[in-house]
Amino acid sequence: MKKTAIKSMVLTLVLLVGSSIFFSASAQTKAAVPKVYAVVNKADWCPACQANGARVMNEVMPACKNLKVKFLANDLTNEKTVATSATELKKNKVYNAVKETKSTGLILLVDAKTKKVIKQISVTKPTEEIIKEIEAAQS
Repeated sequence: MKKTAIKSMVLTLVLLVGSSIFFSASAQTKAAVPKVYAVVNKADWCPACQANGARVMNEVMPACKNLKVKFLANDLTNEKTVATSATELKKNKVYNAVKETKSTGLILLVDAKTKKVIKQISVTKPTEEIIKEIEAAQS
């Protein structure tokens, strides 16, 4: 049990640090406003997140770097992580669109103009399928 908890905490840390670095680099190389926000609903206790979080971060996010998409983490692990995520989601004006979706292991694609969820994608889907869905949401 302890081993699983430690792995989960390490994965969360890697995801948060990696996404922060990726988001910073992405913002610097891409001054354009995103067409789509990809809000990743995750939690440390979520088996789908544990199994697919690293793949999404290492394969999907880099493959989308030339798209007009901004990835945001919505960590539903506990009250503290929910509050921290809410602050970032509100700053990007997508909080109202995603606040009712409490399911984890999902990527919610939110239209940047309308601030409405246009698609929900399971993180368990193959990398290529997730990327195609994000690309399709751009048009």
